Amino acid sequence: MLKEERQQYILNQISLNYRIYITGLSNELGVSDDTLRRDLIELDRQGLLTKVHGGAIARSGIPVEFTDRINTGIEAKRQMAAKVIPLFNSGDILLMDGGTSNLEVARQIPPDMKLTIYTNSFPIVNTLMHHPKLDLIFIGGTVFSSSQVTVGISVFQTLQTIRPDWLILGISNVHPQQGLTAPDREEAMMKRLMVERAQKRIILADSFKLNTAEAYSVASLGDIDFFATEDHKVEYIKQQWPKYSYTVL
Repeated sequence: MLKEERQQYILNQISLNYRIYITGLSNELGVSDDTLRRDLIELDRQGLLTKVHGGAIARSGIPVEFTDRINTGIEAKRQMAAKVIPLFNSGDILLMDGGTSNLEVARQIPPDMKLTIYTNSFPIVNTLMHHPKLDLIFIGGTVFSSSQVTVGISVFQTLQTIRPDWLILGISNVHPQQGLTAPDREEAMMKRLMVERAQKRIILADSFKLNTAEAYSVASLGDIDFFATEDHKVEYIKQQWPKYSYTVL
């Protein structure tokens, strides 16, 4: 089997099963483990999968650029956001990370709900700046343009001074073993600090985010309190994913 054929077979198996193991592929294809490791390293560098110990897992097909994501999966985002809003009570302090699903949460906050909201997201600030009942605080820093958020030392310093009731964490990859990951190292570090500071943590993840992973770790699924997903994925997560203390919405 030619190298190109072998690598296409690997990608086909990832697409079907979300994960492949070197030992299994070695038996199926009749090639050495070292050959397959080299294939996985090459495919990882091309951004086509994520190499992990013993094999590889899928990467999400979600575009990196915020502007490319804003008009995708609109109905799923509305469905998930509607499940999150009832968790909040008047007077709560929220930390809202960037992301298009989180932006939909911001859009659905009722006009009569009084909250304090910290965010590093430009689109969320623009959406909420005229909300009549909010105390809205923008966390300034270095602009990370692809996600339309701020990062850097000033963001870290501000996060260390707050202890929000809720974190709505923006995440593009959720995997039952790898947990929550991100493609950018600095953004992943910032998200980890958000998780540490919050008392309760929420993620919103549709089908495109499930069973995928990137290079940089953000948190374990055990760090999450509420996991909002599409209606047709609720039972799948409850039954097929490892048991953690989070509530699936």
